Formats: sequence, C-alpha cells, structure tokens
Amino acid sequence: MEVWSATNGWGLKVERCHPYTHPNTCDTLPPFITQGLTLPPEEAHPHTPPTQGEGITLSVINQRKPALIFHRVFPLGLYWAHWADLEWHLERVAPGRVVVMTVSVFGTIGLRHAAQRLTQLGSVFALYLMPSARWTWVFIKGGRTISETVILQGIAQHKAHLILPLSHMPMPWNSNKNQRVEEERWQYCEAHGAMGGLCDEWSPDPLPLPSAPPVGQQTALAGVGVVVTAGNRHQYLYHTLTTLLATPGAQQHNVLVILGDAPPSTTQLLRLLDLNFTKVAVQGQDNAKLFRYYRSVFQLAVNTFPDAPAVIFLDEDVEVSPDFFSFMSQTLWLLHADPTIYCINAFSNTGFSNRTFNPSRVFRGSVQVMWGYAVTPQFIHEALIKWPKDEHNTNIIIYDFWLYSNVRRGRECVFPEVGRSSHYGMGTNSVPLMVEVIFLNRPVVQESGVPLVGVSRLQLPTWRHDLSNNLTLATPLLGNPCSADFIPKHNPEQLYVFYYRLDAIEQGLPDASQFFALQNCVGGWALSDQGQHEGVSILAFSIYTTLYLVGVPFSSYSHLKPRDLPLWDVNTIPEEEFEVVQLNELNKHKFIPVIANRNMTSSYLMSYLSAV
Repeated sequence: MEVWSATNGWGLKVERCHPYTHPNTCDTLPPFITQGLTLPPEEAHPHTPPTQGEGITLSVINQRKPALIFHRVFPLGLYWAHWADLEWHLERVAPGRVVVMTVSVFGTIGLRHAAQRLTQLGSVFALYLMPSARWTWVFIKGGRTISETVILQGIAQHKAHLILPLSHMPMPWNSNKNQRVEEERWQYCEAHGAMGGLCDEWSPDPLPLPSAPPVGQQTALAGVGVVVTAGNRHQYLYHTLTTLLATPGAQQHNVLVILGDAPPSTTQLLRLLDLNFTKVAVQGQDNAKLFRYYRSVFQLAVNTFPDAPAVIFLDEDVEVSPDFFSFMSQTLWLLHADPTIYCINAFSNTGFSNRTFNPSRVFRGSVQVMWGYAVTPQFIHEALIKWPKDEHNTNIIIYDFWLYSNVRRGRECVFPEVGRSSHYGMGTNSVPLMVEVIFLNRPVVQESGVPLVGVSRLQLPTWRHDLSNNLTLATPLLGNPCSADFIPKHNPEQLYVFYYRLDAIEQGLPDASQFFALQNCVGGWALSDQGQHEGVSILAFSIYTTLYLVGVPFSSYSHLKPRDLPLWDVNTIPEEEFEVVQLNELNKHKFIPVIANRNMTSSYLMSYLSAV
C-alpha cells in the first residue's frame, strides 16, 4: 500500500504485489485500489472555501480483501460543523475494518473535537496537527495502528509505504438466525462501510427489524403515513430508518421511502430491511432538482395515503427522538380541529440549548415545515395545485420555504419547546456555520411518553385569549435588552414582557433590521420572523421565567402596551445605548473560532513524543 499527502492532493494505492519482489508481474496487473486527487500546479495551495477533494479523507477497506468499501472527503479546511460529520461516520465504521486517513491539500483547522475522537482510536498526532500539516494514518478500527506519519511544515509530497494486513477470520454466522437474511446482510457489508450496527460483526443490529412498542395514544397514529425521502446517502438512511422504526409508536407498514438519485446500494439496503420504497425520476442540479423531486414526493405521498388523517415527512438525515410519535399522537388532531394550523413540526423553532427547559410545553407560530413534520392530504393537494412544473416560474426553489411563502396563507405550525427531531447530516443546503448554530446547539427529548400540557389551548381563539391574558399579567421590562442586567436575577416574577418598535415593510412582513438586534441579544431566532405569532416572540429563560417580545405597531397585540410605557427603538436609541447592543453582554455569540493547533511547533511535538 502507498498513501501520500501533499499541498497538491492525496493518494491511496493498493498494489497486487510488490514491484521490487515481482518487477515483471506487477507492471501488468492493475492495482486493487486507486484513489486520490492531484491538483494542477496553479491550484496546489489552500483555498477558501476548499475546492472539492480538499480536506480530511476517510477511506475504509474491507479487512478480508483489498476492496475500498467507503470513501469521503470532509472539507475540514472550514472551521464549522464538518468535524461533527467526520465523527458521525467514524463512529459507524465497524470494528476490524482497515481505515485510511490523510490530509488532502488543507484540512486540519476544522478538525476540532474530532481530534479527540481520533486520539481515542489510537492516533498519536491528531491533537497536534498544525494548520499546514501533511498527515497519513492507517489503522484497524478497534485495533492497532499500522502506520502514522506527519510533516508539520513544508510543501514536499509526503508518502508512506506499508504492507496491508488482511484478516483470515471467517465471516460471522449464526445458524439460529434467518439464513437468507444473514447471507444478504454480510454480502452487503462486504461492499459497504460506515454502516454502523448493520455491519458490526461482534454486536450486529437485529434483522428483521423488531416491532416498536405502542404509545399511550396509539390510535391517533392509525393510518398516518410516514414518508422518508432519500437518495445516495445510504449511511444516513440506515441510521434514520432504524432509529425511526425503533421509536415507540412506529408502524413499519405505514412507512414509505421515496428515492430520487438512488444507486443500487440504497435499493439493496431497503430490500434487506424489507421496507416499502419507490423511485421517482429527477432532473436538474442542486436546489432546482430538489424542487422538482419534492413535488414528485408530494404527489406520491397523496396517492399512497389519500385517506390518511396526516402524512409525516422526514429526510434521510433526520433523527427522531424517542418521543417523536408520542408527540405526534397528542398534536395531530389539531390539523383538523383548527383551520389556522397547517403543520405539526417535531423540530423546535425556539429550542436553543440555553432556551429550552420544559419538554411538555408546545407553541404555535408562523413557521415553515421543518425536519420531521406532518401535514394533511388536503394541504398536499393545495401545494400541488400551486406547485410550478418548471422551477423557472418561481423565484423560490427551496421547497419548504416555497410552501411557507406561497401555500401557507397565514396559517401557523405547532412546535415543541424541546425538539423531537434533529437534523444531523450535511447536504446541498447545509451551510456549515448555520448547521453549527441551528442544529448542533439544540437539545432533543431523550425519553418517550412525555405528556404535553395545554394542547387544546393551542387552538387560535383560546391561544389568543391566553396570550393576551399573559401579556396583561406580565411585568413590563425597561432598559436595554442587550445589557447583562436586562432580566431581573432575584425576582419571583415568572412572566415578563418587552415592547419594542417593529414596523411592517413590503408584503406585510416585519422589518428584520428592527427585530434582529433584539432577538440576537436575548438568544432568540434573529435571522427571520419565523417562530413569531402575530409579532410576538416567546422565550424561556428558566423553567419558571418566560419573556414575551411584542413588536409595536406590527403585532396584533400592540394595543396591550400600557400607554405611558416607553417603546424601545433600536433606530433611535442614543449612541452609548447602541454600543451596548453591539457588545451584547446578555447573550454573546458562543461560536468563537479558536484553533487549538494554530501555535503548534515541531519542537513542541518532538518534546511531546519524547515524553510518551
């Protein structure tokens, strides 16, 4: 085996024989594995953002025969989020596999927490890689390092040569299990890596998949369709499906996987799991292709479940909470009871780690469908009537935001304070910084059967009555919302309200420049008006303390502001007050790029190695 790492790329080659011992034979036999990237000289330097093929490479080789069964490059020249995706895939490489990792061009700045995981797996150098380091590592997952090499400085190509050891242990076999299914499982695992428990030879996941236990209101889920959208990311899909089907309340016969660009590896997996699936033709690139794909998904969903009380949609990289179906069973009835509600979201629209305290609490607000949502067949019909067959006929081609802008018609969604789903994958619209801020920072309920409080009071007349009453009873707050003493720390009050200037702009939308600074300071969602109910945002500061933000005059609740109460206006406050907004002492941004390896030197590394 030859592995190399350099500023112009990387490479992996597994020869059939050694060229020095068999010079005549080796030249005529093609290598078992040839993988890599070589940039032309004019591009052989770090790029921001990295071009395709730059970063940390992860290649998995079948331990019994020299075959590449998984390969992916993680663009860790970027600081945000991709380290979590690398960790996720590493965790799902089965014990005994041969793993090859390299730096391709540039890729250690974003390694971050994953460096600790690599160290736990046996890497000597992972914690000490400088931003410009060249690095190769070949190891057996759960076993020993075969080779690990590093160049901390310089631009020379860096090569490692080694003998690839192969295992002679037989494939796992258990005569007590279903012979056909087990044969299909291990045939699949011979060709595919990073599949988690499916291919773990020591502790494999059960097949066929066991049935999930019921939830308390199981009858509310009768006939509810569950559609999982998927493509070529079968590692994500396996995790999503097995987690979904193990969740209390899941009904396997109601699950339909709808495939777009799906290779044989995905369809083979679904046949192995004995799940219903179908394929749709897709055309185009990126979001244009996805916009067409989801139109086909909606059409298939309504054709398959025409009489369902609701249809639940999940993407292949959405993991559900153990309480997912229990949450749905307690809220789905609202889709029929209240015409002002169009969706049930399992994903929390307010659920940042410092703003979630009560898993029994639910809200309603103006929100697009999110990651793990339910709508009625009637809403799907409405969407299909308006959905353009040609994406050029709309200026929005991200389907969920298109639904929000063109089909919602002022209706709202129900969502929990603490989420029942998480989006864990990286895809077409996964902006790394947003992934870290939006997804990695949100807790998810880890128990099942959580009773929800006040679900019936989410219906609009009652919700308006309760909200108006709470705003009347709440203690008005004054001062600068971005100062550290904005929220009283030693006050038994449980409800607070803050009235601020919020004007309507084009198409009746609130002025984002007015709510952005306020939401950013108090830890709310600042990037859009989603999550608000008629100009009111609700934030939890503890299990006992709730803050209401009311935008005046935009909000329909503006009349509740006491006449003599001053209105905070970010556009007219004095300069010294605006400096407080910029400092944002109450809720400073948590994601400060700190690159631990920036000051690493060769002298420090040599000192470390001599000590160990």
